[in-house]
Amino acid sequence: RMIRVMAVCHAIGLLILALLLITKVESKKDVLFIAVDDLRTELVSYGNTEAKTPNIDALAGKSLVFERAYCQVAVCSPSRASLLTGRRPDTNHVWKISPEEYWRTFTNATTIPQYFKENGYTSIGMGKIFHPGPPSGNDDVKYSWSLPYFHSTNDVTNNGSWHCFQNISDSNLRDGKNAEKAVETLKEIKQNRTKGEYKPFFLAVGFHKPHLPFFCPSKYCDMYPPAEDIPLAHNQNPPRYIPDIAWSPSDELRSYADMANYNSTECRKNAEASMNESQCRISDTDSHLLRRAYYASLTYTDAQMGKVISELENQGLAENTIIVFWGDHGWKLGEHNMWGKFTNLEDDTHVPFMIRVPGMTDQGMSTSALVELIDIFPSLSELAGIKVPPVCPEGNKKLLTCVEGSSVAPLFVDPKREWKEAAFSQYPRPSDGLPYIPGRPPFLPANEQEDVMGYTVRVESYRFVEWYGFNRTSASPNFTDVWGTELYNHTNPVHLFDDENTNLAYMKSMAGTVQQLRKVLQNGWRAALPQIDANT
Repeated sequence: RMIRVMAVCHAIGLLILALLLITKVESKKDVLFIAVDDLRTELVSYGNTEAKTPNIDALAGKSLVFERAYCQVAVCSPSRASLLTGRRPDTNHVWKISPEEYWRTFTNATTIPQYFKENGYTSIGMGKIFHPGPPSGNDDVKYSWSLPYFHSTNDVTNNGSWHCFQNISDSNLRDGKNAEKAVETLKEIKQNRTKGEYKPFFLAVGFHKPHLPFFCPSKYCDMYPPAEDIPLAHNQNPPRYIPDIAWSPSDELRSYADMANYNSTECRKNAEASMNESQCRISDTDSHLLRRAYYASLTYTDAQMGKVISELENQGLAENTIIVFWGDHGWKLGEHNMWGKFTNLEDDTHVPFMIRVPGMTDQGMSTSALVELIDIFPSLSELAGIKVPPVCPEGNKKLLTCVEGSSVAPLFVDPKREWKEAAFSQYPRPSDGLPYIPGRPPFLPANEQEDVMGYTVRVESYRFVEWYGFNRTSASPNFTDVWGTELYNHTNPVHLFDDENTNLAYMKSMAGTVQQLRKVLQNGWRAALPQIDANT
C-alpha cells in the first residue's frame, strides 16, 4: 500500500511539474520570424494594390503595421547584420556585402537567435536570414542556432533577369522548399510537445524572392494582366539636382544576359550617360516585363509564407506565437530611372515591418511613428517575455549583448504616442555607385569601396542626406569633407514611389531647414531616441 501511495504521489508530482513547465513556457511567447528579401512597401497594408499578396494582407489585419519603418543600410548583408545584432553599421563595421565584413571580427555582438537560444529557446533557422556565406560566418552557425541551419537550392534556372517557369511546382524553387521545411519543423515541434517537451521556439524563415532574378512558377505570372498593362513607375527621371555621389547606375540588373543592351561602360561609369541618355534607360517594354515579374515572384513568396502560417494555426501553435514580418530594404522598379536598392532614397530605405502579438493585435493596428529595423531586437525581447538588452554604452563596442535601438512595445498600447524624432540610414560609396566623381579626388583601392559615407535622417516632413569623406578603420565621417547634400520634402505626401523628385538642399529658402537637419544628423541616433516614461 505504501508503494502505491508513493507511486500516486510521484505521479501527482510529475503532473504538477508538467503544469509548471507549461506555465513557464506560456509566459515566454514562441516566435515565428519571417524575412523577405528586396521587398517594397507595395502592399495593401501600405496603401498599394498592384501586387497580389493575400497572406501578407491577412497577417497585417492581425498585426501592428509600422507604416514608417526604415532599414539602416539598403543592401542585404549590412542591413541584416544591423537588424540581427541590434547594432548600427558603424558599430558593426559592416557596410556592404563582403567576406571581410563579418561583425564578429569587430564587435562579436550577440544576435537575436543567439539571445533567444541563451534564454531557453530552441533557435531554428532556414532560408535567407543572415546574408549567407562568409559575410555572416556562414549564417553565424557557430553561435546563433540550436539545430543545423537549413538551405535549399533551385531545381531549375535561367540566365535572364526574370522567368516564369512552365510545368514546375512551388517546391522546385528554393523558397518552396524552405516553406516545406518550416511546415515540417512546426509539425515536429507539436509532436515533441505532445510527448512532453515544452521548450519555446524561435523559428526564423527567410524567403529569397522577390530578389533578382525574378523567378517563379508560371501560375503566379498568370495571375497578372499582360505585361503591357502593368503600370510603369510614376517618376522615371532622376531627382532634379541629385549629386553624382548619390547616384546608383543599377549594375545589378544590367549584369543579366537579357539586359546586355543596357550594360555599356558609359551606362555604368559615366554620370551624365547613366542618368539621362536613352541608351542607358531600361525600355518601356522591358520595364513592363520586369515589373510584372517582380510582382509575380512576390506573389509566389506570399503563397509560401501562407503555407507556414497556416501550419502554425493547424498545429494549434498560433495563439502563443508572436509573428515578426520584415523586409531587409526597399527596391526601385524604375523610379528615378534606377533599378534595385543601393541608395539613401525613400524607395530603398522604407521597409515593410509588422508584428502580430496574440491577444493584443487581433483586430489589426497601425502606427505612423518613425521606427527602425534595429528596434526589432529589444522589441521582440520585451514582447516575448525575456529581459530586454540594455542600450549600448557610448564608445563601448566590446559589450556582447546590448542594442542601439529602442523597444517599440509602448506603441502597442498607444500607436499615436510621440516617438522617435528621426530614423537613420547610410550607404557607402563608391560601392554600388559611380566609380569616379567629376571634380573630386579618385577613390583609393585601400578604402575598399568605402571612401565616402552617405548618412541620411528621415524626420516627420523631410529626408536629409549628406555625404562625407569616411575613415573605414575608425568608422568615422569627416563632417568637413562634404561630397554632396540632399533634402527632400515629405510635408505633402504623394503616391508612394512617386516622391523625392527634387533635391531642395541648394535652394536659399531651405538653408535654415538644411542647417537644422544637419544638426539632427550629426547629433546621431542617441539624441533621437524616444522619451519613454518608466511607467509606460
